[in-house]
Amino acid sequence: MKALLVAVNAKYIHTSLSVRTLKAYANSDNVEMAEYTINERVEDILRSIFLKKADVVLFSCYIWNIGVCLDVADMLKKVSPETKIIFGGPEVSFDDTEYMQKYDFIDAIMRGEGEATFKEWLEIGETADGITYRENGEIIRNKDRELIHDITSIPFPYTDEDIEKNSGKLIYYESSRGCPFRCSYCLSSTTHSVRFRDMDVVKEELMFFVRHNVRIVKFVDRTFNADRKRTCELVKFLIDNAKNTTFHFEVAADLINDELVELFKTAPEGLFQLEIGVQSTNDKTIKAIDRKTDFEMIKRAVKLVQKAGGVHMHLDLIAGLPFEDFNSFGKSFDDVFNLRPDVLQLGFLKLLRGTSLRNEANKYGYVYQQEAPYELIESHDLSKEDIEKIHLAEDMLQKYWNSGRMPITMNKVLRQCKSPFYFFLDLG
Repeated sequence: MKALLVAVNAKYIHTSLSVRTLKAYANSDNVEMAEYTINERVEDILRSIFLKKADVVLFSCYIWNIGVCLDVADMLKKVSPETKIIFGGPEVSFDDTEYMQKYDFIDAIMRGEGEATFKEWLEIGETADGITYRENGEIIRNKDRELIHDITSIPFPYTDEDIEKNSGKLIYYESSRGCPFRCSYCLSSTTHSVRFRDMDVVKEELMFFVRHNVRIVKFVDRTFNADRKRTCELVKFLIDNAKNTTFHFEVAADLINDELVELFKTAPEGLFQLEIGVQSTNDKTIKAIDRKTDFEMIKRAVKLVQKAGGVHMHLDLIAGLPFEDFNSFGKSFDDVFNLRPDVLQLGFLKLLRGTSLRNEANKYGYVYQQEAPYELIESHDLSKEDIEKIHLAEDMLQKYWNSGRMPITMNKVLRQCKSPFYFFLDLG
């Protein structure tokens, strides 16, 4: 039986870690993978998959690609009824029964972490844990699969040939799974453990990227610095060994300690990119979403890293969180922008399947898109008009600040503005 793992990436420069990891863990000659993008014609993706003549096609599903996956799978089942179609990934793991009731061309869904489930499914079929499947017109839901506690047992997913083929693209890497925090809007809050890959193995794998001169390695670890001692050891290792590769981490600012800052002072410029989720500076909002952050501590950490020099920094905000009205959001924007990050990533709340905030949507008057990406339309705190205004400010922010264009002019103008948020809004 030939199985084909399908990834549909958001952009051409992206690569899929999920299908590579599933393929490596399965360790079978009968498993192949194929990557496409959401910008390709559905007919072209269908033709490519059909010509591979797989017995089973498995789609890796996220909010950005679920529409394409559904369209391709629907047409594939029509032109090749005997092909088994399986969905997996975070978009389908939580409402699996609903998906199978709505789309009869889906034969099965793999829930949660997929490596062990996929491998066992190849061996014994639908009776594997973590599978929802059809039998005689009935939808059967097997018991959940336990998490893989030893993630070092998951093989390294990249090969020399694969890296060379994807030269210049973003390469994703995982050194830990899970998150110590329980933010109510985030899917990471559903996995209640942090598991680390063996340090020596991680170092060996990072050297693989260095030897191949990979342009950017983006860690998918939800909180890279959850273990501060481990973080410092890895950062020092990369300072001592990395050459032409940039490493991107998502970190918690309040866990950045003086030892890490001292290491950043010795890092070559461009070696590290840090992404820090602030989300809001409204204390009531932070409490409502179960975050445990202190903006004063975040400010201190950001300024220390900036003073160290050479580290490219992204700070994140989310518009639409509970109790964050238009004026409050404007203040959060100004608070964060006044730290002058290299990039201020302004996202809009998405009510993701499986999150507690989606389950509490009525409490906050959330009206959101019923299809992915489930973006907020309005709430008790933000009207449709408010959200449109924030979109306008975000568009200007992208064009004139995050792009890095006109830095002299932008800095000169912004120094004279009482509110950066209202400057970008008025510019729009």
